[in-house]
Amino acid sequence: PTPAPTPVVLTASYQGVTETEIAIGAAVIDLEQLASFGIDLSPFPFEGFYQALADDLNQRGGINGRNVVVHLSLFLPFGEADNERVCTELMEDKKVFVVTGQFLEDGPLCITELHGHPYVGHFGENTERQARSNGLFFATEMNQNHIRVAAVTEMIRAGDLDGFNVGIFHGPPTEKEYADTVEPLLTDAGISVTGVYTSGPFLNDTLADQQAGDNVARRMEADGVDLILNVATGAYGIIGSVQRIGWEVPIAQTSGQASDRLTLADDLSLSDEVLARTFAVTIHNPSPEELLADPGVQQCIAVYEELHGDEPLDLTDDEVVGTAAGHCAAFALTVKILEAAGGNITPETFVAAAEGLGTFDLPGLMGASLSPDKHSVGTLMRRYEYSPEARTWLPVGDPFQYVHGE
Repeated sequence: PTPAPTPVVLTASYQGVTETEIAIGAAVIDLEQLASFGIDLSPFPFEGFYQALADDLNQRGGINGRNVVVHLSLFLPFGEADNERVCTELMEDKKVFVVTGQFLEDGPLCITELHGHPYVGHFGENTERQARSNGLFFATEMNQNHIRVAAVTEMIRAGDLDGFNVGIFHGPPTEKEYADTVEPLLTDAGISVTGVYTSGPFLNDTLADQQAGDNVARRMEADGVDLILNVATGAYGIIGSVQRIGWEVPIAQTSGQASDRLTLADDLSLSDEVLARTFAVTIHNPSPEELLADPGVQQCIAVYEELHGDEPLDLTDDEVVGTAAGHCAAFALTVKILEAAGGNITPETFVAAAEGLGTFDLPGLMGASLSPDKHSVGTLMRRYEYSPEARTWLPVGDPFQYVHGE
């Protein structure tokens, strides 16, 4: 007979971990408050969604016998104050062990660097943040440096940059490493690089931030740049600046925002004429149809709707489908790592468990992988071009795989 599996001994091993319970924090962008800033994204029932995922998991035995409690905290992705509030609330008030979330820029470092706890983000892992996090930063989206390398390598291969005087644009100083990563690729390929440009740190003032971007655009135009390579996290800021100063220049994008199929062009009053001069090579983001056909996404949505049938998700809304899939994947990755960490869960055992997972599937993310040298699970890239009918970028051609170091 097959021997019985060795039982997992559960210990109160760290903050947020007892013999019977694991506390998980969810730091989520507040879509309702975003609307007051003119960014109108489809609403989503985050509280009910995360509660349903936790309830379903607990009904199936939890994580190695421990129940999961999810503490949700909503925030605005502008400036550091709201990031710090959420971090303090989750780490010091709720005393969670791990946070999954959507912090922008260096926001996750409050969890990893300051408090020494693991963070599983939707995006944002890069070389500098990983070093400052002591290995505690994980993400579902591909490593940000790797996205830029893969994108620029493909643009060079396709001849997209041939014959242009390229201006490399990045956002705040924390993004300079992206420019530093791609500039040697361009010069080695014989591409003319006019310079590296930045709009400087975010000022948390919409008009002042726009003015800073406009000034950079004017400087690039005066310097003779005739193609902007945008390696910033945001896809839209430099487009708005180019439109406001009336500069007709093509823009090559690397930001994952270009794959999200969001209709922010309307909210930001960007014209088809300007957007038609843009294209992107960035992460592969499955279409809503592909996501809804994915078994993991189907199961995750079914869990929510079984418990909240009176408030079903609008699966005809592409933004709702993408939001659901993104949160399903990040939560599933967090749970998968915690399960592999066993009974004695600490930051060290969490990292070791994650790095030993190898290749696996997540909702909407087939063939995901983690290893000691790879803390972001994504591997697929794709080309996108602007569609006036959809008012956003849509994929062109098939996805291609990027493996760092090969």
